[in-house]
Amino acid sequence: MLVDLHLHTNFSDGALSPQELIDYVKKLNVGVIAVTDHDEVGANLPARSYGEKQGIEVIAGVELSIEYQLKGRGHLHLVGLFIDPLNQELCRTLDLLKKARVSRAREIIEKLSALGLPVSYSELEKIVGKGSAGRPHAAALLVRKGIVSSFHEAFKEYLSKGCPAYVAKRKLKIEPAVELIHQAGGLAILAHPISLGFSAYKRTGAEILKLKKLGLDGIEAYYCSHDRYFTNWLLEFAKKNDLAVSGGSDFHGAAKPDIQPGVGRGNLHVPVKIIDELKKRVSKNIPK
Repeated sequence: MLVDLHLHTNFSDGALSPQELIDYVKKLNVGVIAVTDHDEVGANLPARSYGEKQGIEVIAGVELSIEYQLKGRGHLHLVGLFIDPLNQELCRTLDLLKKARVSRAREIIEKLSALGLPVSYSELEKIVGKGSAGRPHAAALLVRKGIVSSFHEAFKEYLSKGCPAYVAKRKLKIEPAVELIHQAGGLAILAHPISLGFSAYKRTGAEILKLKKLGLDGIEAYYCSHDRYFTNWLLEFAKKNDLAVSGGSDFHGAAKPDIQPGVGRGNLHVPVKIIDELKKRVSKNIPK
């Protein structure tokens, strides 16, 4: 049985509905998953309900983009695992972020239209559906309209930072984000540490320790863009510094067609044993 604790649905920027995701991972022998949509928790309950019928354990999660100063293209995301998707403060905050995403999406469409491209917000809404609008939805629209041939081209020509239709995303600060995850009963996990952008392990470690002081519970050591050397270093670092370990593929579907649930790019294996270890960590965090 495979484990994958970082998956996206069409409630954010994934291609599959919660039910479709469950069916897909079942075919691939993935038995435990976490749904971690960007700034969105709406897929968790339907995924869990359908997962129970299909024999798939679904852990409620979310992925938060964090406003955090890093050099170059470095960026920081937090994955919240074992959260309560009905937590009022979490839902209130995510609702505010969703409204900001709508404003951002409208601005992206306005910029694309100003470039003479035949796109409208109503067309984008049809692609977004129940989800939370993001750049991949705009990329999908550009592909559908035949303006570009691929998601890669859409981002390269129009949607990436520095491109004519780029609009910055509203993000949470690190300390409120960690506190939000904890209030919802979850663990705050640093997603894909490679994205911090440091070339030296020592520098990566120093940054993770800063985050631990701010309440970070663990790190996503197993990730498809981590080579085995970095993965092994992260595992040792986590053990030495009493950090939880998680892992996942970051599966989206069409936006990242080379990544598959459970195996990533063929180089991912998340041990089943980490599920029990994470659950023990969650139980310790629950106030007595």
